[in-house]
Amino acid sequence: MFLYVPKHINNIMSNSHYKKYKQTIKEVTKRNYRKRVSSLNHYLENGKCLHCSESEIACLRFYPHDKEIRKTIKRVGMNDTSRKTVKRLIDSSKIVCSNCLIKIENDLLDPTFL
Repeated sequence: MFLYVPKHINNIMSNSHYKKYKQTIKEVTKRNYRKRVSSLNHYLENGKCLHCSESEIACLRFYPHDKEIRKTIKRVGMNDTSRKTVKRLIDSSKIVCSNCLIKIENDLLDPTFL
């Protein structure tokens, strides 16, 4: 006679569930990640660099919180309460292009000009 301990049953069931839906879980995870990243592009859609007027989304950055915004937006959820930190950082940032950001960081462009 062989008896299962509930702990082992749950472990076996969760492993089989994961194996059965592994591909679906991966697809949903990727889809949610793309939604979070595209929401960042939505903020930049109508923006342009305050210094040179560059409007290409791939070139635009948030000064001075770009790295923190991009890191946070990739790991938090899509609901409003999760986005409060990101929204606060975006509201306190200025949009500049990558070239102007490099110039600001190397003291070639005055950030107070923005």
